[in-house]
Amino acid sequence: MKTLLKFLSFSVFVLFVSSCDIIDEPFTRETVIDTSSTQAVRKVLLEDYTGHTCINCPTAAVTAKDLKDYYGNKVVVMAVHAGFFAMPQSGNYSADFRTPAGNELDNFFGISGVGNPNGMVNRMEYNQNRIIAPEKWGAAIEDIIDLPPDAYIELGLIYDQISRKLSGDCHVKFINQLDGTFRFCLCLIENNIVAPQKNNNQSIGPTPDWLDYVHQHVLRGAINGTWGEEINPGGPVETGLKYHLSFTNFEILPDWKYEDCSVVAFVFNADTKEVIQAEEMDVISSAPFSLCSDNPRLSSGRSRYL
Repeated sequence: MKTLLKFLSFSVFVLFVSSCDIIDEPFTRETVIDTSSTQAVRKVLLEDYTGHTCINCPTAAVTAKDLKDYYGNKVVVMAVHAGFFAMPQSGNYSADFRTPAGNELDNFFGISGVGNPNGMVNRMEYNQNRIIAPEKWGAAIEDIIDLPPDAYIELGLIYDQISRKLSGDCHVKFINQLDGTFRFCLCLIENNIVAPQKNNNQSIGPTPDWLDYVHQHVLRGAINGTWGEEINPGGPVETGLKYHLSFTNFEILPDWKYEDCSVVAFVFNADTKEVIQAEEMDVISSAPFSLCSDNPRLSSGRSRYL
């Protein structure tokens, strides 16, 4: 398999570099994940449902950061601003970080109805509850993070700085034979957004208004819809196959900093909604795979191949 992956990576490299006679900014960058270090690792999705007028949410964000620091890239965090505490208000809290996808997820899982902050770990039940309080996120993650993975994800991204359009090439490979229908979802998140946040914890920052609060992992939108796309419609997943999905021309809006944006990808069971694998990749990597003055585009649609 490593040989195959190397061949595919080299083929992609040749495809794009062949048109790169002149490197001249603004340029297009392509980045590719090193799959050799990700194939055998389960990565867990932590969804933090939050809002800028939620006084307990900064403490929950610290919990998410601590878990991310402890587990590294084995934990993928996505902060979903939804519900009453995420609503914009006049004055300091006029920002609106809500998204149609975040609202749909919040309505489906009923999280803000229970109250913010709360979250989900791989959208699985912990102690018979899918909605998990921040103080239990660590235990819920610990329960599953060292289990052998059922699948792994490869991502390749291309960002065009002129059009501010993002395209990508994604592969999912199932390691174990699994029953059911699975879906693949891609979301965009943004880090380092400075905007006011209510806070009641003096040990971590100003209270009651933390005006220069730095919001992390903020969900900006779903690239291929709130519930993604079916991977294996009408049949069981097959191990040994790589399921392929491409997307093109997802717009990075002008008020989003592309250098602080990442793509979060995850595979989940369509019936149970449980996430079986997650991945994250920066829109712009510090180690670009290639630099090119042209404007390459990936083909749209989906295919699967040996």
